[in-house]
Amino acid sequence: MKSFRQYAALILAAAITCSAAFTLTGCGSRNHSSEDEFIDSVYTPEVPENPVPDDVPGKEQRAAIGDDVLFDNKISAKLDRVIELDAVNKSSYRVLLCEMTITNNDSKKIDCQTLTHFRMNIDGEDAGNSVRDISAAVLARKYYSRTHSDLKSFNQAIEPGQTLQGYVYVYAPTSWDTMELVYVPKRYYTNDCIIYELDEDRFEHYAEDLG
Repeated sequence: MKSFRQYAALILAAAITCSAAFTLTGCGSRNHSSEDEFIDSVYTPEVPENPVPDDVPGKEQRAAIGDDVLFDNKISAKLDRVIELDAVNKSSYRVLLCEMTITNNDSKKIDCQTLTHFRMNIDGEDAGNSVRDISAAVLARKYYSRTHSDLKSFNQAIEPGQTLQGYVYVYAPTSWDTMELVYVPKRYYTNDCIIYELDEDRFEHYAEDLG
């Protein structure tokens, strides 16, 4: 049964990615190009037999950019910085990169996958697809390649005692009143979460053209 659930989770993640890509080119007819090299394969999180439904409320811990938050006395999660890529058409959209450091001090591994363990709240509304946009993913990988960084989007398990640095890419609207990055460290087991307020005044900016 576990392998079937993992397969189902993979299909769901692939469908989410395909849906996001469809808005750009059409998933079935998408032309393969140099962009493909910037897209990672999708890691499949482990899903228990009876996962907690998404509509079950969880405890919330609130934080800001730069705060090191201790979750469940076992997981340390710090939103190190938020970078905005300026060389996009800001009259239509904006692209943000939320860089994080996560340490697993639990006795068991934890999964950490951008598509499943993160979402955005924009002006009080769930904007989950903001972290599933293929164009933002491509621009993020181009940025880290251009800046000679080996940082990658979260897409793996974090073993006990391991510290992982990574990023969450965000396809953002042109403006907002409030924006929050939501991290659910043990999704499927609990909906307890960390909510980071994204203060636009604290964004760092990268102005060079990424092609």
